[in-house]
Amino acid sequence: MALSLPTTEQLLNDFQENKSWDKQYKLIIQWGKKLPEMDSQDKIETNRVQGCESLAWLIIEKEEDFYTFKMDSETRVVKGLMMILLIIYQGKNAEQIRHFDIHHYFEKLGLLKHLSPSRSNGLFTIVQQIQEI
Repeated sequence: MALSLPTTEQLLNDFQENKSWDKQYKLIIQWGKKLPEMDSQDKIETNRVQGCESLAWLIIEKEEDFYTFKMDSETRVVKGLMMILLIIYQGKNAEQIRHFDIHHYFEKLGLLKHLSPSRSNGLFTIVQQIQEI
């Protein structure tokens, strides 16, 4: 069963409609609840995101030319941030992933000015692993 995700435009609209950080934070938590559960047998050291302060896991799979991602974390905020990454990257090919300006998109969302340095580092660690495919 394919995961139905909003578009990056819908995500941006949701953020812009909820201008205060409190409302945006709640949005992130809500999206985290929608992140598909990762099987417990996949939560192994090999799949662990190194450099993320929270426990987080990432699996990258390729089918034909398109990539799918399984992600999970033990914290609600990181799950929400992972859901944002899933919306951005799920089902894309390597060229689409490479050409998506993630820094500009995060600026438009206003995310980075509210995240702690350690959370931003963890987020970009995941982005880097995805972009290295």
